[in-house]
Amino acid sequence: MIFNGCKWTALILGITLLTACSAEERSPVRRTQFIMGTLVEITVSHADEKVANLAMTQAFDEMRRIEKLMSTYLLDSEISQLNRSAGGTALALSPEVVEVLREAVRWGEASAGAFDVTIEPVARLWNFDEEEPQAPEPERLQRALTRINYRDIEIENDRVRLAQPGMAVNLGAIAKGYAVDRAAALLRGLVPNGIINAGGDLTAFGRRNPEDPWIIGLQHPREPNKVLASFAVEKRGVATSGDYQKYFIRDGVRYHHILNPTTGLPARGLTSVTVIAPSVMQADALATAAFVMGAEKGLAWLDNLPEVEALVVLADGNLRFTNGFQKQPRFSLR
Repeated sequence: MIFNGCKWTALILGITLLTACSAEERSPVRRTQFIMGTLVEITVSHADEKVANLAMTQAFDEMRRIEKLMSTYLLDSEISQLNRSAGGTALALSPEVVEVLREAVRWGEASAGAFDVTIEPVARLWNFDEEEPQAPEPERLQRALTRINYRDIEIENDRVRLAQPGMAVNLGAIAKGYAVDRAAALLRGLVPNGIINAGGDLTAFGRRNPEDPWIIGLQHPREPNKVLASFAVEKRGVATSGDYQKYFIRDGVRYHHILNPTTGLPARGLTSVTVIAPSVMQADALATAAFVMGAEKGLAWLDNLPEVEALVVLADGNLRFTNGFQKQPRFSLR
């Protein structure tokens, strides 16, 4: 949700933009569009509304361009073509797609497989996008798990091959962050102050006004009108992964979309993970990996990564932090 003009209005999964109320202050220009399977909100603070709108249009267009390359929902995307070629010959892909795949493999290795973009065959069985998703049959789940292994993504120069027939890649846990980074870089060349929030993947630059930085709040995963904590953001990437983004409940059990690549089942023990990192792409991947690892292992892992901080919400509602999270500018528990 967004606090603006002294009232709350609906926002996007997990992250809240907090703004001051001032009669003299010009309101930021804000637009929202649906891209990459989520609502993307761009807010720009600029004296010329025409310039602000032009900048936001170009940023939205940049995210759509990346979506056309990397979406599994678009049959002609490079990732869809790669998935159809699994087990066959290597494909020549665009430099951007290769870059994101290399990063995905790197974080798969660094997380000992907790982050694995080859989870797609299992994710298809859960089919969280359907109106009435169901838990997959155990036999089908076990067969799909044999196709999950980020090490079977073979990359040589601009050519990529998925080694096993039936393998498939889903870049949903990293490509959205990359798209936000790219859109923000474009936006920074056109306006001095702005913030992009794509379903919980966020970055900001400049300031909301001369006196105040951009301050975001972390939404309570079980109480949408409550903010857990807030802090200032500038030229950093923030991403939140939570069990409240895509889920269904059967017989009192919550089944969510963050799947453990080892078991094929929803990861347990956490409600949400928010990561601050040098880029949104990195924060995106790390939030997913830490969610799969769980609080103790995930926080210990993140604490050893340079320029990375995190907050996790445990299943019982308690909060845990990396060592430096509470030292973020303007940090406050709400």
